[in-house]
Amino acid sequence: MKHRKLMFGQDGTFKIMQLTDIHYTDDDETDRRSVVQIREWLQKEQPDLVMVTGDAVYGTDNLDNIKKAMAPLTESGIPWSFVFGNHDVEHHSDRETLFGILEKMEGFVGYHDSDSGDGYGNHMLPIYDREGTLRWVVAGMDSGNKNPLPQVGGYQYVSRRQIAWYERCLKRLEQEAAQFSVLEFQHMAVPEIEDLWRFGKCWGVKRDGFGCPFVNSGQFLAALEDGHTRGMFFGHDHTNSFWGNHFGIVLGYGRISGCGGYGAEDYPRGTRLFVLRADNLEQFETYELLDNGNYVRNPWGYTPLSRRDEG
Repeated sequence: MKHRKLMFGQDGTFKIMQLTDIHYTDDDETDRRSVVQIREWLQKEQPDLVMVTGDAVYGTDNLDNIKKAMAPLTESGIPWSFVFGNHDVEHHSDRETLFGILEKMEGFVGYHDSDSGDGYGNHMLPIYDREGTLRWVVAGMDSGNKNPLPQVGGYQYVSRRQIAWYERCLKRLEQEAAQFSVLEFQHMAVPEIEDLWRFGKCWGVKRDGFGCPFVNSGQFLAALEDGHTRGMFFGHDHTNSFWGNHFGIVLGYGRISGCGGYGAEDYPRGTRLFVLRADNLEQFETYELLDNGNYVRNPWGYTPLSRRDEG
């Protein structure tokens, strides 16, 4: 695996910032405002890694605009990575070309593992403690664009070949350390997130639909069975920012980060952050920083009617 070595800090923590749906499109005032916001968030939070979960750019000027959208990251000196959304190369170019531009940018630690079969830019980033022991892994998956099955339609799914690659990677990492945990990122959510909202306890806001594939490729079940995955976080559905524990894996949304793209006047843009601990492989902390300067550390909790009598 080709990557820059990531390590926990002296205090045993590792902070990740998720940026999603920046939608840098016209190089106008709206887009420049997004860049200013991201630069401010980076300066304020000083994460150890930034993961961009797709739709960073949109439209026919995407290859020029990706450099402008990522400027706060390249200037920061902070390691960062990227997974594709459905819009990044929808109207111009292809994944390989855009990813090739990213790979030449300062601080970029992502890579394309050609063994992953489908999609582009699937990768895993191990994080080591101060003694050099593998403790956590950040995984990035390309969730695609449109469903390749014309009789189904809708959005694409993470394929069985990608799932098999994910499992193979974890088996190889088990040769380094028997115990480690994974936090996985992709653009479009797994279908199980709708079940989580309908039947489970959730924290945060749901104001959008579920832009999930119409068919279930088994990605969540494979993650459940592997025993290492602790969280899976998504973008795509711009005004959803809730999360919850679904059978032991936390599923959730990042906060839309860009000023472009659809949204709502009373729904602030922002960024989701994660704090991993080298001595805790069971759970992690997550919170949001909004464009108004407020933090969301204790979001509203939602319990479905079917479970409210359980207390």
